[in-house]
Amino acid sequence: MKTEDILNKIQSIRDEKFPFEDFDNKLQVYKLQLVKEDRQDEAKQIWIFQTIISIHKGYVKAINLMRSKEYYPAWCQLEKVEKILPRLKKHFNYSDNEFHLQFVERSIRNLQVIYPYRLFGSAEILKKKKKCSVCDAEISIRNFCGHEVGEIYDGEMCYREVTEAEILGLALVENPGNKYSVMFITNEETGEQTDHYNYEPIDYLMNHMKSAYEFWDIEISKREIKRENFGNIELTDLCTCGSDMIFEKCCQKKIGQRYTHFVFLLEEPSEDTLYTSTTKK
Repeated sequence: MKTEDILNKIQSIRDEKFPFEDFDNKLQVYKLQLVKEDRQDEAKQIWIFQTIISIHKGYVKAINLMRSKEYYPAWCQLEKVEKILPRLKKHFNYSDNEFHLQFVERSIRNLQVIYPYRLFGSAEILKKKKKCSVCDAEISIRNFCGHEVGEIYDGEMCYREVTEAEILGLALVENPGNKYSVMFITNEETGEQTDHYNYEPIDYLMNHMKSAYEFWDIEISKREIKRENFGNIELTDLCTCGSDMIFEKCCQKKIGQRYTHFVFLLEEPSEDTLYTSTTKK
């Protein structure tokens, strides 16, 4: 395979029919050949191409999961891609939005903002034993194998695999290192988890985006809830938020409060307005 051919192929990565799996498999075969010939720099370049493909594949999968209303799996997919991006950045500068990587990075950040998840479980873990992913050597303060975490060896990134660990404590946090641990309500009788979150902003965006790569952005501001926002509604009328409660016992109590306001910037904007919260009514 020629580098020029690979680059030309990746330029079409936004195509809905881009063959992620097939192309990645071909790159893997080529990379193994380069490693066998000890062409380390070229093998590293193939790793970069494979990582770019992995990022786009994960992003498209997340969008498709959101369209299918599989919100938590989509969130986990976004988290996976978010963790891959800095690994790539160490070896490939995409500050000029090469291969549309800045677009994906911004989209993931914006999607995480409009998701309703606010609290996460966070575990304090003591890593007792870990080994090198390259040579399997056990790593300790006195025993360093020579392979640096984050560097590329034989076309693969070096990392430390934890083989023995102990959980020291658990906490609820707003900005965790691990965003997978979303808090869900558990039914005390059945033990089943209930998804109590409100995904209306996600649905709104998915309904207005024609494709995963359509331009979109958000403007975020703080606004005050005012009486005039509710028109001529009487205190005993049903509240306009759809709670099935009368206005006096519902949103009238929120007047004067400040809330986060999103404005979606889309190629085909809508004048629809959503009054929503992070949990289902």
